[in-house]
Amino acid sequence: MNASVNTPVVDVHAHVLFPEVMNLVGAAGPEMGVKDGVAFFRSGDYVLTNVRFTNAPFSNIDLRLAAMDRMGIDHQLLSPNPLTYFYTQPPQLAAAFCRAQNDCIAQAVRAHPRRFSGLAQLPMQDPQAAAHELERCVKELGLVGAYTGARFGDIGLADRQLDPVWQACARLDVPVVIHPATEDAEAPAGAGRSGSRDYDFDIVLGFAQDETAAIGQLLFSGVLDRNPGLRVHVPHGGGTAPYLKGRMRMAVERRPWGRGLLERGFDASWSQLSFDCLVGTQEAMQFIIASEGSDRVMLGTNFAGWDEDDGVIERVRGLPVDAASRDAVLGQTAIRYFKLPL
Repeated sequence: MNASVNTPVVDVHAHVLFPEVMNLVGAAGPEMGVKDGVAFFRSGDYVLTNVRFTNAPFSNIDLRLAAMDRMGIDHQLLSPNPLTYFYTQPPQLAAAFCRAQNDCIAQAVRAHPRRFSGLAQLPMQDPQAAAHELERCVKELGLVGAYTGARFGDIGLADRQLDPVWQACARLDVPVVIHPATEDAEAPAGAGRSGSRDYDFDIVLGFAQDETAAIGQLLFSGVLDRNPGLRVHVPHGGGTAPYLKGRMRMAVERRPWGRGLLERGFDASWSQLSFDCLVGTQEAMQFIIASEGSDRVMLGTNFAGWDEDDGVIERVRGLPVDAASRDAVLGQTAIRYFKLPL
């Protein structure tokens, strides 16, 4: 296998689209194709161009497997495309889409159990339905975790309405991955952040901003403190949160609202977080591993996405750390964390 010391290389950041779920959400689509020679993907009023989804590893399992072999990836966690969360759609419509998406992921896992595991998309605008779908996905489909955005229409991560979802994750002992969507994909045309699409700021900078804010909300609202069995994985190195960890701790210790806020303390809540190493540079990768430990950092490629990192595996192998730490990031941590059958 393509591994260090026989450790499988596991990619925990690998979105997938299935042709079978296209156009299941009425006018919102989703839709992928090529128009006037330009590849596009549409979700509601949001259109992403010049990223090929059709007849590509993103949506074709055979092409995906071939590309994984070329990159040296032994196993992937298949996850929903953040542009297809549909949190602003009617709950019943979103729930039906989630069910179809999860069934497709489970089918791919059954067909290639050594190569794939799967993460469940949930209709988070209806927390009770989301908890029930997670139960189905884990117990009946064999998926290994939940996959959500960072805002769900009018429901934020700190909202107590979401307690049934966090409690279900803890009870089922599966992690939740929080990957933001671009704001414009979940809002009517023109209703997103001003200028967020200038220079692709929504995906170049916006994800990091939303990931950092998501971690802050989970910490300061007490979601993690109230649910000690909840494990939360945040891609892209957690945005800027690991860099700002000391500042967040200081706020809990010194701001009037922070004193006594967390029954188990800041570090106990922080330890419930994990990250991937899709951070772009060797220096940033070294920082997050040194800061958080190789037992909470995993390999991520954003496979087949616009920012797929083809060199991330070799950068991990070239890190100036001991072999055990390299093996942990390459795959051992993911195998343990997501309880993968490898």
